[in-house]
Amino acid sequence: MGRLRVAFIGGGRIADLHALGYRDNPKAELHAVCDAREEVARGRAEEWGAPKHCTDYRDLLGDRAIDMVEVITPHHLHAEMTIASLETGKHVSVQKPMALNLTEADAMIAAAARSGRKMRVLENFRYYPPNVKAKELIEEGAIGEPLSIRLKVIGGSPEYGWAVPMDAWMWRVDDARCGGGPSIFDHGYHMFSMAMYFLGAVEKVFGWIEKTEVVPGMYWDAPAMLIWKYRDGAKFGCWETVGHPRLVVRSDYYANDEWVEITGSEGLVWVNQCSGHMLERPALVLYRQGEVTEYHDLETDWASSFVRGVHDFIDAIREDRECSLSGEEAREILRFSLAAHLSAREHREVYLDEVTG
Repeated sequence: MGRLRVAFIGGGRIADLHALGYRDNPKAELHAVCDAREEVARGRAEEWGAPKHCTDYRDLLGDRAIDMVEVITPHHLHAEMTIASLETGKHVSVQKPMALNLTEADAMIAAAARSGRKMRVLENFRYYPPNVKAKELIEEGAIGEPLSIRLKVIGGSPEYGWAVPMDAWMWRVDDARCGGGPSIFDHGYHMFSMAMYFLGAVEKVFGWIEKTEVVPGMYWDAPAMLIWKYRDGAKFGCWETVGHPRLVVRSDYYANDEWVEITGSEGLVWVNQCSGHMLERPALVLYRQGEVTEYHDLETDWASSFVRGVHDFIDAIREDRECSLSGEEAREILRFSLAAHLSAREHREVYLDEVTG
């Protein structure tokens, strides 16, 4: 198999990190960039060395030279663009969350099955090296039987992170385009994913999701607190999201950071940073039987998780195998998210099995 030719559908801020996976890549090359804004499509194609650009993604689908597309657009477009791409024989990597609801997710999974092409949802936290190492330690039995997980997301003033255009924030606070809020539905997909990545399938969830006005007429879905029970035994999890525009959270990307603590019968493991670098401490720490091990040699640049995610999907296509996240896995994470939102609206615990469409 020669180099895969890839097209980007969407040239916004996060596409910068997707593009890193194709830089000097011997297995794939960026062939085309599509964005509804002509100046963005043209500028990104020039920046990344792609020979083609367009403003309507349908113009890409007839190009038989394209093997794969990356869907990097607002959430309400994911299902439409993914299904259309699969139907024209393209493999698809779609940004998280995969869709607005389970009906859309099911249609995407069915389209992938009909087409014989691969579809995965890029949830880059599963490729972040400290998370990967923590998962390995748990599977090796380093903390014994896992018992609980605690997740924390903290956000601060955007002046200490990426410069993000206002229109990129505006669609995230529009439920029709985002599917929920920027904290719990958009960024929060990472947290729902991590909860299941480390400890498995979830049975039920209870959540409080508040709204905070950050500028006149614009509301953030935070602070929030969620708790849940796993299907397998007496295992529990919790996640807190909190932030404030006067808080300093330094990052090379969005002005956030994330922490994870997992307790087991014989020890604990902490992942102390992810998308930010708020505190100077080891990215990964293991406590086992009274002994502390700090891991200082792990890659901690958040961008590396995108590069690893891109490379994994390219290899999955070439080797004809699945990679994280398959459509079915991604659907279950979406169902967890939808159950949490339903719980917050109805002020009750919600079983994931209740969420069916």
